[in-house]
Amino acid sequence: MICLRLNRSLTVDRVVSVTMWSVILLSILASAQGQTQTEGDPPSVTIAQGSVVGTAVTSSGFTHYEFHGIPYADSTSGSHRFKAPRPAPTFTQTFVADRKGIKCVKAIKGGYEGTEDCLVANVYTPAIDPEKKYPVMVWIKGSEFEKTKGPELSFRNLMEKEVIVVSLNFRESILGYLCLGTETAPGNAGLKDIIAGLQWVKDNIEQFGGDPESITLFGHGSGAAAVDLVTLSPMSKGLVHRAIAQSGSSISPWSVTRDPTQYAILVAEQLGHEITEELDIEKLSEVFTRTSVAALMAVIDELDLTDNSLAFAPCIENEHLDDEKFLEKSPFSTLTEETYTKIPMIFGFVENEGTIRFDEALEANWLTKMDQSFSDFIQPDLEFETTEEKESIAKEIRSRYFNSNPINMENIESYIDYHGDTMVLISVIREARLRAGSGEPTYLYEFSYQGAVGDAIVGSLPASVVGAAHGQELAYLFDIDTAATVETNAGDEFVQKVLVERWTNFAKTGRPTSESSASFWPVVNSGNTNVLLIRNEPNSINQATDVPITDPHREDVDFWNQIYEKHFLDAEGHWTAEEKEEEEEEEEVDTTEDPLMTTETPETEPDVPDSAPAAVGYTFLILAFFAVVDKFHSAQILA
Repeated sequence: MICLRLNRSLTVDRVVSVTMWSVILLSILASAQGQTQTEGDPPSVTIAQGSVVGTAVTSSGFTHYEFHGIPYADSTSGSHRFKAPRPAPTFTQTFVADRKGIKCVKAIKGGYEGTEDCLVANVYTPAIDPEKKYPVMVWIKGSEFEKTKGPELSFRNLMEKEVIVVSLNFRESILGYLCLGTETAPGNAGLKDIIAGLQWVKDNIEQFGGDPESITLFGHGSGAAAVDLVTLSPMSKGLVHRAIAQSGSSISPWSVTRDPTQYAILVAEQLGHEITEELDIEKLSEVFTRTSVAALMAVIDELDLTDNSLAFAPCIENEHLDDEKFLEKSPFSTLTEETYTKIPMIFGFVENEGTIRFDEALEANWLTKMDQSFSDFIQPDLEFETTEEKESIAKEIRSRYFNSNPINMENIESYIDYHGDTMVLISVIREARLRAGSGEPTYLYEFSYQGAVGDAIVGSLPASVVGAAHGQELAYLFDIDTAATVETNAGDEFVQKVLVERWTNFAKTGRPTSESSASFWPVVNSGNTNVLLIRNEPNSINQATDVPITDPHREDVDFWNQIYEKHFLDAEGHWTAEEKEEEEEEEEVDTTEDPLMTTETPETEPDVPDSAPAAVGYTFLILAFFAVVDKFHSAQILA
């Protein structure tokens, strides 16, 4: 059954005059959320698009200002679904930036959530003064964080250190990364969204009190890989001055696809379209443009990926197209050739990154499949000449992590170690080493601290899994209100102070120093893989729980380096001029009725023709119709 979830806050896209009634409404909203609005008028700024009004918020005695849902690009619906974002709309009236909770489309169990018209920025600033020139930190979330438990994160901790935080929405999954090498689906739309968002920040952040020449991009998980990829793209030149990649990198096995059309064809076939000739690839973008979001997400949610890859991921773009390319060669080639803009970087990982795959371990038959067909579970950035060679290497890998033990819940620590190494740890260390000689400092950390605050957001794990789980450091970096249910201690408070200080000082100066810790964080260099270890045990010298160490995980890195030297499969484009020749003018969309496809055109406010695009422009009647159609056809297709 396909369940369509409609967030009420996403159904309204309002641009209204700022009157006494809007002031009262904003005050009520702030009060309803347990936050106090300061006296006086709501904060207002004038940006390139027009006037924007936000909200003054006081929390724990700290007053700051928030602006939610400001569009940084135009609608991506209809024929623009897979294309690069278009310029942001101009406001004809004052834009009330109170649109919290807007999400881009993603598949969830039983349906999907979010809206296609989701390209918005949220701005959080400690003061609105163009003369302040606060450093700016732009946050790119990873979808994995939504698996964590607990309250919504807040950026208050960072703002208290006098930085501005901007969070950017961007297209994900097939809507963000359908890569067919055509004009209608060239690939990397989600990453081009981030570029457009960064350009918006550079053009407008000064009006919020920020410094457009001091922008730090930071992200987690798949968001970290996106951050890293942005720093390697020529499109980001001048837009990013520092970057932090937490638990992901551009050379993670899943970060760039090795076969951009593989899952596109599979999804089309599941939707009932037979792909029989190479030329049919040209028609896929038309098929996916006309197919409802509900139908697309229903099929994508059922994909069974065992090799730690993503069905739709960034790609190497078709060089024969005329549009600007985000990636023309692989991240590995870009790094080794040093053909990127060098900036200070922080990379890092937690002790138990493999917990990101713990939910799969709870699924019926998942561990059994891995135990019986282990070679199907090795990462997609390896290639082999024969099946026998693949099975031989798979046996070697399995022996290292599982010895001769079966793969089951009794050996879940080995399962977590394997996935943590292959998905995150090895690639992060490899990239830090590649960047070490760039001329700009590269820092590396390992977060192993396990405390009550972090445990509250990652949920239940087996008692045998000791140390920090995937995403646990975010509980200390951001302001997550667990005080009512979690008893913190001095260790929690110290780790929180150190992380916030190091991250914000890095954003200010490019050096991750801490006023609360006496520990020095050395850079990675060609001779040593220096790491700052953030742990539970205090240093005997200065009692700090963050200590510098050298070459951790050396044996694991050496093991994988030997495999990669022989079997590394780099990402590359698969386009030729003959196969991917495009029309000079865009073809008209075929209007032949297809029961699996429906045109989704967002409604716009009739009285504000140039206002931000409606977040969800469908009536409940149309949604009900889609649900019935999708339910009927999904039953036929997936039976």
